[in-house]
Amino acid sequence: FKKNMSNDRRWTKSIASFVPFLNFLLLIHCFIPSHSLTTGTTTAPPATTSSSRTASSWTIPKNVKFGKLSNLEFLPIQDDDGTNMKDETTTALVEESQRIKVATAAIGLNFADVFTVLGLYKAANLVRTGNNGKDTSNSGGGILDPFVPGIEFAGVVLEGNGDFTKGDRVFGFTRFGAYSDIVSTRPEFIRKIPNKWSFEQGAAFLVNALTAWHGLVNVGGMPDLLSKHRKKNDNGNQKDIYVVVVHSASGGVGLWASEIAARRGAVVVGVVGSEEKKDTFMKRVGTLCNGDAAQCIVRSNNARDFDRDLAEACQKARHLSQRSSGGGVSSTAAQQQQSLPFFSTCLQTAEAGYGADLVMECYGGKYFAPSMEVINPGGSLSTYGATTYNDSGLGEGIPFVSLILNYIRRPRVDPGELTGRNIRVGGFNLIFLTENIDLLVTSLDGCVQCLCRNDEDDDDSIHDFDEMMEQVNPPLVGSVFPFRVVDGVGGGGAVDALKALRSGNTVGKVVLDNNDNP
Repeated sequence: FKKNMSNDRRWTKSIASFVPFLNFLLLIHCFIPSHSLTTGTTTAPPATTSSSRTASSWTIPKNVKFGKLSNLEFLPIQDDDGTNMKDETTTALVEESQRIKVATAAIGLNFADVFTVLGLYKAANLVRTGNNGKDTSNSGGGILDPFVPGIEFAGVVLEGNGDFTKGDRVFGFTRFGAYSDIVSTRPEFIRKIPNKWSFEQGAAFLVNALTAWHGLVNVGGMPDLLSKHRKKNDNGNQKDIYVVVVHSASGGVGLWASEIAARRGAVVVGVVGSEEKKDTFMKRVGTLCNGDAAQCIVRSNNARDFDRDLAEACQKARHLSQRSSGGGVSSTAAQQQQSLPFFSTCLQTAEAGYGADLVMECYGGKYFAPSMEVINPGGSLSTYGATTYNDSGLGEGIPFVSLILNYIRRPRVDPGELTGRNIRVGGFNLIFLTENIDLLVTSLDGCVQCLCRNDEDDDDSIHDFDEMMEQVNPPLVGSVFPFRVVDGVGGGGAVDALKALRSGNTVGKVVLDNNDNP
C-alpha cells in the first residue's frame, strides 16, 4: 500500500510539472489563425485616390482574429468603431472634450506592434473584448471589436485644448490606435515637436526614449553620476566606473538607452546584430563616453561565445574608462589590461567586480543567463522584451514551433541567486505607464532634461520643456514606409513596415510617412 502511495505521489508530481506547459499549448491553440469568425473571408482593402480620400486606418476588422500581419487592412475610419476615440485602459473612459484630436503626419513603429498584431500582447487582447478582464480575443468566443494598433505618432492638432491650439505640430503617445489618419488622445500624452525636427523624427522619439529612461532609472535604479552632488566620493576621488550593457543598442530604444546612460556618466557596452549596426552605435554613442571606453559587440548565435565576448567587452570598457579618467591605472591594472580577457566568463567577471552595473535586456532566450551573470554585486537588470522569441523566418504569422521550443528552454530566475549575489532583476511594460500619469510626466521631463544636458548645465536649474526639446539631438530614423496605399502604389504600407521591423535588419526607428494626410 505504501509503495502504491509513493508511486501515486511521483505520478501526480510528474503530471503537475507539465501543467504550465499544457496551459501554454492551450494558449497557442487559441491563437491558431482563423481569418474570420463568421465567413472566413474578408474584403480587399478599398482603393483610394488623391482626388477622393477618406480618413483611414490600418485595422484588424471586426471579428477577424489576431495572428498574421496580413490581417491588417487599410479601411475607412468608421464613426462607431471606437478604435481611436476611447481611452484604451481598464479605467473609466475619458470624456471626448478632455481629449485632443491630431491629424497624423507620421506614425512610429515599435516591436510591441508586431506582437500586438500576432495576438501575443495581452493589453491589446483585452481591448478587443471590451476590457472585461478576460483575454478571449482569439479563443473563438464573443465579438471581437475592430482594432487599430500603434502607440506613437506625430502630426497637427485639429482641435485645440488646454495648452495646444489648432495647427500645433506635436508628437504623442496613445494606448493603441496610432495607425490612423486621426488620433484622439489625452493632452498629457502629447508635446510640441522641436522646430528643427521633421514629423518622422517626432514620431521616433517619445516611446523609445521613455522606455529607455524608465528601464534605466525607474526600474534599474541608475544614479546620475554627473550630478554636481555625485561627481566625487567623500574623499574627493572620482567615483567608480559605472558600466551599462544595452541589448539591441542600434535600435530605437537601444540608441536612446545608450545615450541616456552615457549622459548620466556611464560607460556603455552595446550589443548589436551586425557589423553595420555596430558602426551605427559607435557613431552615435561612442563619442559620449570617456575617451574610447565605449564598447560594442556583435551578438554571437552561440551562447558560450556570447558569454565570452560580453565578459571581455565589460572588462575592456572598465579599464579604458579608468585610463581616460585622468587618474591613470595601477601597474597591476595595466598588466591585466594587456592580457584581456583575464576573466573568461560573465560570472567570473562579475564576481571580481569587473562586470556590468546595469543591463538593459530585451533578447531573452539563451542571451538572458549571460546577461544576468555579468551583473556586479549591487547591480540590476531591466528586461522589457524577448525579441529572440520572434522567428521571422517562418512566415508572417505566429512561429508556433519556435515559440514552443523557446518556452521549454525559457530562462528562469532563482530568487536565492538574486539574494546570494546581491543583484536585482525587474521587468516592465511601458503601456502600463499610461495608468500612472504623474510618473509618466515626471519621467518624460527627466529624460528630456538629461538628453539636453551639456557640460555647462546646472542640473538643478529649471528648464522649459519646449526649450529643452530644442536642444535634444533628433532621433535616428532608419526606415520610412508609406502609410497610404494609393491606386495600388505604395506596397503594403503598415504590413511591409512591420515585416521589416520584425526581420531584425533595421536600425534606429521604422516610421510610416503620412505627410499627405488629407
